[in-house]
Amino acid sequence: MNSKKSVQVGDIFATPLPMNKYGAVKVMDIIDRSYLLGITSYIDEQNPTIESKGIHQILITESIVDGLEKPLFEWVEGKLPKELSFIGNIPLTTDEIGVESNIYAGKWSKECGIDVYYKWREETDPQGFKLEMQKKIEEADAYARRNVISKPKKMMDDQVFWGIISLLDWSKEDEEAIVEAAIKELSIFTAWKIRHFEETLSYKLFLLDTEEHAKEIGEYCFSEQNQAFSPDLFLYARCAVVARGQEVFEGILSNPSKMLKDTEFEILLSLSSKAYYLKKGKEFEYESGCSYETFSNKEGWSNTL
Repeated sequence: MNSKKSVQVGDIFATPLPMNKYGAVKVMDIIDRSYLLGITSYIDEQNPTIESKGIHQILITESIVDGLEKPLFEWVEGKLPKELSFIGNIPLTTDEIGVESNIYAGKWSKECGIDVYYKWREETDPQGFKLEMQKKIEEADAYARRNVISKPKKMMDDQVFWGIISLLDWSKEDEEAIVEAAIKELSIFTAWKIRHFEETLSYKLFLLDTEEHAKEIGEYCFSEQNQAFSPDLFLYARCAVVARGQEVFEGILSNPSKMLKDTEFEILLSLSSKAYYLKKGKEFEYESGCSYETFSNKEGWSNTL
């Protein structure tokens, strides 16, 4: 716990680090409620004191801007974190007076000295550090996916959308032949309308992305005991529902028990890209507002995610 009532230039604070270690930061400048911190090279299992050698040296790291080795200074703002402990004040050296930094690290938190830990880990256990950082990135990505708010962009008129879907020719056996007429019809529309079609398709697949629907797809249905459940297979099963037209889609959307069993139609996902290529001769690049990937509908999987 810190006991400082006010922060002064030259103040040194011990910072907690992972693996029961400690670091230290030095206040280099103050502007209103913003503080320029120098991340020192101190890292040890013992809390630093004003005599500790490392607190007199600013950590040298590789700049993300130009790749050069430079002392690390970062701006933070807000209150002094309660987890930091004041260990003393060391007046700025001639070289430290007037230092500048364009690095903004956000709110002042107990993590403000973490860079010295990262450098220590990279030097002492590079492979372990790499795996650790990969895990952090994966966890951050997973958190972002769980908390993203899905909202569709501009969509195609429902009547027009279902009109194109109705062109799927179920008298044919080959899937390419089944979708051929629908692709040709869609290619007549503008590039933007093709994107609107893709958005509409994505949203309808998103609406079907629920645990209750996943439990009704047949042999590979979702359950806590069924290890054979495949997110991809469930997506293709949802494609089959949309491909069967508006009446089937709306009936199954409102009543998951009517979900088509052991049926899939993956090729539906390629309608927009094939139509766009037919029209423009280019690859179709578009990111929908609502992802059709399984588990994207948070409300639909609220009991599981």
